[in-house]
Amino acid sequence: MEDLKSTLERMVKSLGTDIKGLEAKVDALMKLPDRIEVENLPKTMAWAMDSGDRELWLSIWSDDIHYVVPQYDIDIRGKKALQEFSETAIFTREERKFSALTNIMVDVAGDTATGQDYYMHYGYPVNPETGKASEERALSEGMHFYQFGKRDGVWKITRFEVHLNRRQEAGAER
Repeated sequence: MEDLKSTLERMVKSLGTDIKGLEAKVDALMKLPDRIEVENLPKTMAWAMDSGDRELWLSIWSDDIHYVVPQYDIDIRGKKALQEFSETAIFTREERKFSALTNIMVDVAGDTATGQDYYMHYGYPVNPETGKASEERALSEGMHFYQFGKRDGVWKITRFEVHLNRRQEAGAER
């Protein structure tokens, strides 16, 4: 009888471990659609910025976006202010832009998420006096930190922080 009791206890313990593992897998699968949608926001940001698609670029931000670049004392609050900033700082500042994001990490928790990535951006600066693009490209690289929120069933970036690790202007010594 002791052998049967011992066997049953081991089976119950094993089942408990299996159930916990299964619950973790189900939880990860349930988050997968949200995770994919959230991971697409930074990618959409880069492609829309580089292609000059202002409407698509603006569509990824929440109305109450907080956009921060501490090294340049940039602290923008609200989509309207971001739209005004983006016209000169993002869309008309350079030609032939190329942005690459790597190591995108996202953690989804209900209707909020956090994330980060590494970025590299290259572009040919436009001279504001002549309107002509430089023959040499500028580059910047660093990290982005994100907060996301689900608003009316749609994921948006609610906070975006840029940490610049390196910037090299066009024509600067290499």
